[in-house]
Amino acid sequence: MAESIGSKLRKARLERGLTIEDVAQSTRIRPDKLAALETDDYSSFPSMAYCRGFLAMYGKHLGVDVSMETRSMEGHNALHTKEYQYIKNSPVPPLSEDSVAAQERSPSVMPLLIFGGIIVVAVIVLWVLLTVRRLGLG
Repeated sequence: MAESIGSKLRKARLERGLTIEDVAQSTRIRPDKLAALETDDYSSFPSMAYCRGFLAMYGKHLGVDVSMETRSMEGHNALHTKEYQYIKNSPVPPLSEDSVAAQERSPSVMPLLIFGGIIVVAVIVLWVLLTVRRLGLG
């Protein structure tokens, strides 16, 4: 029987004297996801696209060819909502009254006031320059 890709990854990691935490730090893949890849357990990933990506990164990091495994995963993108672990484990937080009130507020008039102030200052500066020129002081 052929050795699974997870077994190959684990073997390569151990041969290099690396812990899961070492690899997690280097690859920025969470340790639980690395452990899942090593046990060929892809159920904890939100989708097979994530699984393929993490598998490719892990394989590249260890120098293990995972191309056959990632290609075989390409047709398995149709996950159902019930299979998404992060959706199942995360309750939806209730909206606070502040967030609802923020959505109902009218747009700010501050940009309009700033623009008006700039126009007023520009008119005053122009008036002063023309007055100085007219009086022959400049």
